[in-house]
Amino acid sequence: MKMKKVVEEVKDVIHLMNYKNILEGEYPGVEAFTPYSKYKQDESAFDMTGRGERPTYYPYLEHYQPSYPARPKPHRTPTRNKRPEPKVNKYHTQSDQSGSLSDSEDDRNAKEADQFMEQEPPKRKKKAKRRANRAALEQKRQEIEMETFKEFASTVTADYLAEMCSKASNGRRLIWVSLWLASFVYAWYNIALSIGVYMSKPTATKLNFYEASSDGVTFPTVTICNFNKFNKSYFDTDDITTKKGQLKDFLKITTPIWGHKQELDSDSWDTKYDKIVQQSMKDALQTASHSLEGTVEFCKFSGKPCLPADANPGDIYDVEDADPTAAFNPVFTEHGLCYSFNQNGNLTMSRTGALYGLSLRLHVAQDDYFETQDVAGFKVLLHNSYEPPMIEEYGFALRPGSETYVRIRLQKYKDTPRPLGYCDPFLEDKFSTNYTISVCVMQYRAINMLKVCGCIAFYMDRPDIVLSGDKPYMKPKICNLKEERTCADNVLEGLALGTLRIDGEKVPEPDCPSPCVYTTYTYTVSQSEYPSSAVKDKVVEEVNRQKGTTPGEEDASSWTIERIRDNYLKVHIYFEELSTLEMERHPSYLISNLIGDVGGQLGLLLGMNICSLVQFTDYIVRFSFFKGFMSLVRLYKARRRNK
Repeated sequence: MKMKKVVEEVKDVIHLMNYKNILEGEYPGVEAFTPYSKYKQDESAFDMTGRGERPTYYPYLEHYQPSYPARPKPHRTPTRNKRPEPKVNKYHTQSDQSGSLSDSEDDRNAKEADQFMEQEPPKRKKKAKRRANRAALEQKRQEIEMETFKEFASTVTADYLAEMCSKASNGRRLIWVSLWLASFVYAWYNIALSIGVYMSKPTATKLNFYEASSDGVTFPTVTICNFNKFNKSYFDTDDITTKKGQLKDFLKITTPIWGHKQELDSDSWDTKYDKIVQQSMKDALQTASHSLEGTVEFCKFSGKPCLPADANPGDIYDVEDADPTAAFNPVFTEHGLCYSFNQNGNLTMSRTGALYGLSLRLHVAQDDYFETQDVAGFKVLLHNSYEPPMIEEYGFALRPGSETYVRIRLQKYKDTPRPLGYCDPFLEDKFSTNYTISVCVMQYRAINMLKVCGCIAFYMDRPDIVLSGDKPYMKPKICNLKEERTCADNVLEGLALGTLRIDGEKVPEPDCPSPCVYTTYTYTVSQSEYPSSAVKDKVVEEVNRQKGTTPGEEDASSWTIERIRDNYLKVHIYFEELSTLEMERHPSYLISNLIGDVGGQLGLLLGMNICSLVQFTDYIVRFSFFKGFMSLVRLYKARRRNK
């Protein structure tokens, strides 16, 4: 207790010595405070601690003023655009506020105490110092960035930038800025055009000719169809109670004549056509169409008689004993029952000319045409063996009484796969056989027909048309005669016109892109009259001899030159050249062309190159992204300090 009292007395002595030094003028600019007795008069006014504490009274320190800390000033939010009002101290007199000093000793001491209270505490001084340091650093950083930009402008390979940032006159720099703006707009206009050309994917076609190998060129599959689907001689009765009579009546009603087709009464179908209610069009064609023997009367291939489809090329056959129909196979198309030559695609041709091609004499049999048939002749299609014969779209016609010459050439098409080209290299995985546009279109029609009718047309029943997804062994139903005429034909018409709707939604167009590699046969057709007037008598005699009739007789069985011309025609199909024409389509504007055009525009109009782009990128990364990153870092640190 005594030690504590001694320490307090020592502290008082030290304070007294400091106060005496102030009075003696040892610290210039600092004046002594009023005696301690003044604090006793108004203790609340001089409570500098802010805690209501009473200062300790020492009798021997009558003139000593204890050093209390200044009361912190309350925080005031500055108001924008408002001039702060002058501070008024309650210890100043009116004369002091107007600028004059009071002669009163008490007023002078009160003013000094108020100045002491307004001094900032040490913590606030440190914050002010830090703010000043940051402002100085920010100014220094801006100066460094400006110097760096000037150095970058003087060293970058873009000539315009160096001239615009030089120390030349303002007029000279304005001219350079104007030239740069004009060049910049024109350069980017041309660059935009180049990008548009690249995005349109333009193509160019390259033609290549290849000579045939020693094995020759693959001969196409030739499919022939008589315009008349049903043989009139099959319907030997008009009795509606028989199967033939009902089929004849059904065909007469549903077959259009001059574009007009009668409407079928669906309600009376089961009672009127009870004999054929479950019969399909395929069954009717097999029994009522023209036979192969009555269609092909003469066949010659490569100067030799046509061999059977399963014969070896080395086999020898006599022309007289050869069967002209042995090389043909039946096939169903939109035109009914047709016949295909070289259906397996294993025949080749090593010579050109009509003598070494396929020569046929076909019997039109107009005398046996159905009463609703209005067109006479044959329709022929040349196609690959793995393609379905879409003879309705791609076939050409042969008329009776003519000899037709068909010159063909093998063409091969190659396309560039995506993304540079247009073809899809994975189309083969979506189909069970070789992908072709014909297969895709027929499958598209069959899928929509199956959705609407619950069945497919008779000619769509092919191994390359798979409609059951992961269950190819499940065959869809074949439409019967009623479904064929009342539903299937309407679906095909709606798909052709683009008016078909399923569940209220319009059926989209088929998405059938071209394969990357495919072959096709182009042809040129020319015709002449057959037989000519010079040999008409010999032809009439020969035909009557084969038919077992006597020429010149005035009966229906006798063959005259007019009847021969109405029922016979000849056709020759041959290669005009054995070389293969390959048409290769490839992109004509690649990414390398785009880069060259962009570089040319930037170099010619703006004086820039790839080095300039690297320099600009480096500058942007260093002084834009880095600056933003450092701002985020400083913001994060400031928030940490505030917490």
